[in-house]
Amino acid sequence: MPDPTSPPTIDCNDHAFYLDLDGTLAEIVARPEQAMISGGMRDLVGQLVAQTQGAVAIVSGRSLADIDRLLQPLSLPAAGSHGQELRGIADADQIEACASVDACVVAQITDFAAQTGLLAEQKPGSVALHYRSAPEREAESRALIDRLVSGDDRYRAVHGKMVSELAQRAHDKGTAIAAFSNAAPFAGRVPVMVGDDVTDEDGFRTARELGGIAIKIGEGPTDASHRLASIAAFSDWLTEILR
Repeated sequence: MPDPTSPPTIDCNDHAFYLDLDGTLAEIVARPEQAMISGGMRDLVGQLVAQTQGAVAIVSGRSLADIDRLLQPLSLPAAGSHGQELRGIADADQIEACASVDACVVAQITDFAAQTGLLAEQKPGSVALHYRSAPEREAESRALIDRLVSGDDRYRAVHGKMVSELAQRAHDKGTAIAAFSNAAPFAGRVPVMVGDDVTDEDGFRTARELGGIAIKIGEGPTDASHRLASIAAFSDWLTEILR
């Protein structure tokens, strides 16, 4: 696959936007609860919502409650927990929450977190193990999640930046984008997926399969069609297309 190129200047009126949160709208920080979206970025997202008549959704590994906390006072359509929760589709407004992860599986992850000083975060349909505060625990964390999903077709491993997550297999960021794309106000628009992590690759592929574009923020191999160097570069691109 050719290397991703710089994204073109597009007409917001023709597109629907699917935005990751951490590493896309907010800088990656030591602990997830410390993340913040700058006032400037929040203003740009608000302008994008107005320009697209509401065709902007947040597609994040965070829970819906966490997404709302970070974006307030904005309240947007969103897919939380890597597509496990879905909210905000016009004419079919609902929150979809997958079955809870088995208690014995949760216990193994939370026990490991307690023993190693890491953070275990239980979300609808998934459990995340954060090792931002102890990056030397990456190999152990990834190995635990890989072991727990091995041979169990209900779950999949989602390895991102400083986090490994056990999630229900049925949903991901790609399935969320596909669902949004079939409903107003997203239907009939060209999808644009923007993200920074391995966990966004499902969304990148779906956006491209639907005839849209995918923008990777930062370095690393990707199926995205375009790349921007940083959150600041993404902010500059948004400013340009909103003119």
